Amino acid sequence: MGKQATIFLIFFYLMEVISSIDEHSLLAIKSHVITSDPNNIIATNWSQETSFCTWIGITCSRRRPRVTALDLFNMGLQGTIAKEIGNLSFLKYLRISNNSFKGVIPNEIGNVRRLRWVRMSFNQLSGEIPLSFGFLTNLEWLSIEYNHLTGTIPWSIFNISSLHTIGFTGNQLYGTLPNDMCYHLSKLEGLYLSYNQLSGDIPTSLSACSRLQIISLSYNNFTGAIPMQIGNLSQLQTLYLGANKITGKSLDII
Repeated sequence: MGKQATIFLIFFYLMEVISSIDEHSLLAIKSHVITSDPNNIIATNWSQETSFCTWIGITCSRRRPRVTALDLFNMGLQGTIAKEIGNLSFLKYLRISNNSFKGVIPNEIGNVRRLRWVRMSFNQLSGEIPLSFGFLTNLEWLSIEYNHLTGTIPWSIFNISSLHTIGFTGNQLYGTLPNDMCYHLSKLEGLYLSYNQLSGDIPTSLSACSRLQIISLSYNNFTGAIPMQIGNLSQLQTLYLGANKITGKSLDII
């Protein structure tokens, strides 16, 4: 057998092994949909009799059988998120919003370094926001709104310079926001943190998020005055600060 043929066979074998990791991970995710799959989408369609790249909700790379998108939006699913999701190393887009997933977000999600979009809103997820989210340096959209998350927001999230949207509205998060939170978020356009238990002063560094269009901080326990620096946000369209403990003079900042 020639050298080129040998290299081809080795490459083919490796691709088979790697793609089987994706299939195994998806089947683990399927097994954790334990309570309800009302339309039998996962139960019947996700079958080893067909390529996982043809399964509903799955998108694969054009060049190789690797999962790049997992979209289970609004399928009425109940269950937990399998830790094997961390093995989908080519995954860029994850959307499981509008279901009834519960339990914690597995820390292994931080292994998926290509992730750009994470949308888990309107579920029943609990526990703390994984510290490993800070490893996702390509993340552009992080939305885990209207769940039951507790604890503080990991400060490492505010170091992800690619983020356009941060959404944690409607949880039970507490603690303060770092005053330097915007020093690394030059692309941030939407900050959604309303309906939590956040406290302390509103960071003056918000003005460093120069592309901010929406700031939603209402229904928390923020104190102190509204930072005058917010008035420097030339692209700001919407500012929600109601139902806090803000003091001081009203500012003409819009």
